[in-house]
Amino acid sequence: MLKYRMAVLATALAGVALTATPSSAADPSYWDQPSPTFDWSGFYVGAHVGAGGSRVGWEFIPGGTTANHNGSGAFGGIQAGYNMQYDSLVFGAEADISYAGINGSTPCPNPDFACQSRINWLGSARLRAGFAFDQVMIYGTGGLGFGNVRMQTVDLVGALGTSGETRTRAGWTLGAGAEFAFADGWSLKGEYVYYDLGRANYTVFPALEARARTQIHTGKIGVNFRW
Repeated sequence: MLKYRMAVLATALAGVALTATPSSAADPSYWDQPSPTFDWSGFYVGAHVGAGGSRVGWEFIPGGTTANHNGSGAFGGIQAGYNMQYDSLVFGAEADISYAGINGSTPCPNPDFACQSRINWLGSARLRAGFAFDQVMIYGTGGLGFGNVRMQTVDLVGALGTSGETRTRAGWTLGAGAEFAFADGWSLKGEYVYYDLGRANYTVFPALEARARTQIHTGKIGVNFRW
């Protein structure tokens, strides 16, 4: 009886051994195994370029007349951040800074003057939360937004020139994006971010102020290097 059991065990072990022989590796299905999931964890730095559109709600004080207008332009800058991945969920934080040239203009209530806005630079410090499909990640983002904004009037017919004030404003941001890891350590992203820099008073002519709200829609592409 013992000899019979030993024979059965030996036969089973031989069968297992045969399944692991090079002849089984020759089967193409042997190599058709899932590759390890890409890991988004770690620090990264990168650069980006994009375009934006501004919406300025402009009201003169006193008087209440308005010079609301839109603007547009390009921007470019750098970013840095950190990701942590848990299964398919990715959480992180990112900060960026961009030089911008987003400008807008409209005739003032006095048509001899133009009412203008200019966004000189933009930045943000945001949290990110996303879902990874191996080398592709989609995410939402939001946090602190800030920018350098100028409001001014320009004399179009006389010699009074340009009068205005520049302020650095802080507000909030909200956006979404997608990122694709195309090589070891490298990824490409596309991102939309909305900025609301709130309302502030600007001296736009001697003894004349305007209260203006600045909102900005931005779209950008960027590249990151992760380690």
